[in-house]
Amino acid sequence: MKTNLKLILTVLACSVLFAACGNETNQSPQQETPGEHAGEEQAEGTVSLTSMQRETIGLELGKLQNRNLTGTIKVTGELELPPQYEADISAIVGGTVSEIKVIEGDKVQKGQMLALLEHPDFVQMQVELQQSSSRLDYLKQEYERQQNLYEQGVGSGKTSQAAKAEYFSTKAKVKGLKAKLNMLNLNVENILDGEIYQTIPVVSPIDGFIKSVNVRIGEYVAPGDLLLEVVDNSHIHADLMVFEKDVYKVEEGQKVYFTVSNAPNRQYTATIYAVGKTFEEDPKAVHVHAEIEGDTEKLIPGTYIEGRIAVNSESVTALPEAAIVGEGDESYIFIKTGETSHEEEAGATEKSWVFKQVPVSTGVQDNGWVEVSFFEPLADSVQIAYNGAYKLISEMNKSETSHGH
Repeated sequence: MKTNLKLILTVLACSVLFAACGNETNQSPQQETPGEHAGEEQAEGTVSLTSMQRETIGLELGKLQNRNLTGTIKVTGELELPPQYEADISAIVGGTVSEIKVIEGDKVQKGQMLALLEHPDFVQMQVELQQSSSRLDYLKQEYERQQNLYEQGVGSGKTSQAAKAEYFSTKAKVKGLKAKLNMLNLNVENILDGEIYQTIPVVSPIDGFIKSVNVRIGEYVAPGDLLLEVVDNSHIHADLMVFEKDVYKVEEGQKVYFTVSNAPNRQYTATIYAVGKTFEEDPKAVHVHAEIEGDTEKLIPGTYIEGRIAVNSESVTALPEAAIVGEGDESYIFIKTGETSHEEEAGATEKSWVFKQVPVSTGVQDNGWVEVSFFEPLADSVQIAYNGAYKLISEMNKSETSHGH
C-alpha cells in the first residue's frame, strides 16, 4: 500500500514538472517580443527615419555654418511718379473736339499733336491779330509824327497824347493776342503772314504714354475740362512706408527688394534716394522713396507693392529655412544622435537614423538662410537635418501619440 502511494506521488510530481517545463518552452518566444519593442521605443523628443523615409524626403545632413546675412525691414507701399512726370491736359479755351489722334497706351513725345479743337472764336482771334498788327504800323508812324510836331511847337499836345494812347493800346492788344495764340499752339508768324487756322492742336507737354482719353469727337469742352492724361513711366519709383520703430535703421543708398501685386513672381530691386522727414499720422510712418533698377516699362503707377529693405550685413551662425520648424511660439531643429538596426522579414538589416529635437532662437532671414542661436552649445561636428524638419516633427508627434495610447 505504501509502495503504491509512493508510486502515485512520484507520477504526479513528474507530471507537474513536465507541465511546468512545457509552459516555459511555450512562453519563451512570447517573452522575446516585449524585449524587442522595449529596444525600439523612442526617447521623448527623438524620432527615427528609415532609409525609405529619408529617400522620400531627400533628407540632407549638414553642419553649422557662419554666413553673412543681411538684416531686413518689411515694408509696403505703392508705385508712384514724381509730379513733373504726369500731365493732365485741359482745354485752355472752349471748343468742339474735331479729331482725336491717339488712344490709351500710345507712346507720345513732347509737342506731339494729340487732338484738334475747333470754334469760330479761334478764327476771330486770328483775324483780330492780323487787323491789329496791320493797324499798329500806321499808329506807330502817326504817334511818331504827332510827337515830332508837338516837340517843334506846331502840333497839339492833346493830339500827341491821343496818338500815343491809341498806339500803345493797340500794341498791348497785339501782344496779348500773340500770347494767347501761342498758348493755343498756333504759329503766330504764319498768322501774321495771312494764314488762318480753323482748328487748334492739343499737344503733349511731356514724353510718355497716354494714360486716358476723356473726350469724344464732336464733344464740346469748356475751358479747364480734362481732355487727356499723359504719364512718363520711365521715372516711376517705389514709395514705401517705414514704421516709426524702424526709421532709425533706414538711410539713403540702401537696397530695397520688392514684388508688385500684378506680378508676384518677379522681384525688383531699388535704391533709396530720399527718406521723409515727417511722420504720417495714420499709421505713424515715414515715406521712403527708392529708384527702381532695370526695365520699368510694364510697371503702373498706383500698384501695391511689398518688399524688404536691406539694412545691415554681419556674419552669424545660420541654417537653411527648411532645417527649422515652428511649433507654437517655439522653433526647433533636428540633430542626428545615432543609428539603430533591426532585421526585416527577408533577413536584411535596416538602419534607421535617430534625430533629437533641439530648440533654437531665430534671427535675421536672408535668401533662404536663417540666423540661429542655441540655449545650450552644440559640438562643431554635430550633424543637422538641413531639410525635412516638418516631416521629422510630424513623425515624432505621431510616435509620441501612439506610445501615449
